[in-house]
Amino acid sequence: MSDIEGRPDYLVVGHVTKDLLPGGIRAGGTASYSALAAQRLGLQAAIVTACARDDDYLLDEVRQAGVWVCSIEAPHTTTFRNIYDAQGHRTQIISAQASPIAYGDIPEAWRDVAIVHLGPVAQELDGNMPRLFKECLLGITPQGWMRSWDGEGRVTHSAWPIAAALRDLPENSFLVLSIEDLGYAPTLVDAYVNLAPQVAITEGAGEATIYSNGRAAKVPAYRSESVDPTGAGDVFATALFVRYRETGDPETAARFAHAAAAIAIEGAGTSAIPDRAGVEERMRGT
Repeated sequence: MSDIEGRPDYLVVGHVTKDLLPGGIRAGGTASYSALAAQRLGLQAAIVTACARDDDYLLDEVRQAGVWVCSIEAPHTTTFRNIYDAQGHRTQIISAQASPIAYGDIPEAWRDVAIVHLGPVAQELDGNMPRLFKECLLGITPQGWMRSWDGEGRVTHSAWPIAAALRDLPENSFLVLSIEDLGYAPTLVDAYVNLAPQVAITEGAGEATIYSNGRAAKVPAYRSESVDPTGAGDVFATALFVRYRETGDPETAARFAHAAAAIAIEGAGTSAIPDRAGVEERMRGT
């Protein structure tokens, strides 16, 4: 299940997911949202993922958008279901998990690209993988290294102790996570901002704090009418990596990323992920 054509500009590594919703099934995961975002921003995106043969249709949308796909056939597809109580609190259930993805599963021509985005969702990437990409901009959205689950699949998010995959990150790393991932704990923020030279911590629809070589800057978000916040963090991270690679300025990149995410949540699923013209228009306020 491979569409290898050449060398992409933006590579995402992680599981595409089967998200079980009240109205049916939807493709999810950082791989889906980030690859579509990069493609719509004008880069040639590629995905290395793993899923069951019967679920390969989950990759139809990204393929139709022009994304190149290398999918490892697995016995199962990583499957999530979200259960909400009367107060709106979410319990996340993982009912199946695809095969792990190793560095050797990445096509050789895809290992030397401008931007590599490691986006694990369910512990599927080896913890040493960040140290194997040395010449690119290495973007990391680490939620999948911060998830664990019990025998019934109930997912727990834990930022402490820091996952081994996030220790000793190389100098080309840009780490993106949310304050919710850190349990809103100031001491954990202090620990995580020292893990990479560039770190962004988002606050949902609020501002993001960009830590660049020890300097912190607040970057406000754009107003938005939210329809579906799913994938907003992935779109933000992708736009951030793309613009940072172009400008070398993390604050400029964060403003661009905020605009992209603000547009993306104004439609269901991936339908509103914007192109570059749309992002620039939102930034102009027109």
